[in-house]
Amino acid sequence: MSFTDYIKKMLTGQLRNNPHSADQIAPQTSSGAIEKTGPTLLAIDTASTSLSTAVLVNGEVKGELYEDMERGQAENLMRFIAESLDQAGITFDEVDGVAVTVGPGAFTGMRIGLATARALGLARKIPVVGVSSLEAVAYGVSERDQQGRNILVALDSKRNEIFAQAFDGKKRPLSAPECVAPRQALMMAPPGDTLLAGDATPRLLTAAAHAPDAFYDCTTPGLPRAGNVARIAAARWGTDENLPPVPMYLRAPDARRIEDQGPAKNKPVHEE
Repeated sequence: MSFTDYIKKMLTGQLRNNPHSADQIAPQTSSGAIEKTGPTLLAIDTASTSLSTAVLVNGEVKGELYEDMERGQAENLMRFIAESLDQAGITFDEVDGVAVTVGPGAFTGMRIGLATARALGLARKIPVVGVSSLEAVAYGVSERDQQGRNILVALDSKRNEIFAQAFDGKKRPLSAPECVAPRQALMMAPPGDTLLAGDATPRLLTAAAHAPDAFYDCTTPGLPRAGNVARIAAARWGTDENLPPVPMYLRAPDARRIEDQGPAKNKPVHEE
């Protein structure tokens, strides 16, 4: 049995019993038919130091799971997906598409999530779409925290630089995502009060100590949540605004191939 066949059998209940049915979570019309509003999406995030899954049904997030997990994402992801589907009361056959974070983030984590999302899409022949990790964090900022202010999202790259992107008061991108030093990241925000979000916020606050503009911390989770990934993907469903399911690399990997290490590899030997 192939990997994709195994996934399909497991998540459609052929390898486990699912006591729930779709009529428990969707309203019915007078004729008894289920009235569906929007796509039913499975969302996955493994692009950072956490693991999160969720299901969006009729515009409502169900079965959202989140756990800080720097290692072990590959071993636990399928269990999380199965549990999210169970809690949402649906089987994988009822899912219209898969939404997955494409980064920026950890190289290994991005590959785990994307490989799984693609396998699931292949198993059912359903669309797989990408969502930026930075946008997923910005989307999670509450209106009480934001109060119309711009947002600067900063995610830890585990190096001297951070992954950053600025958003306006309506959470629309104001800049491209970049991998920059904290002081450079602060310059991405337009003039005026700016709310900081993401797990690299403490580094930005330190760099902003003597900045001319005001920068504020917020209460939003510092890492992406699958529920927000699903909401973003659903809002763009049927358009070309969702990202392709490919990794968003903002910096080169630490391990480079010998042929990529520049001209020094071919340094001529001078005979005496």
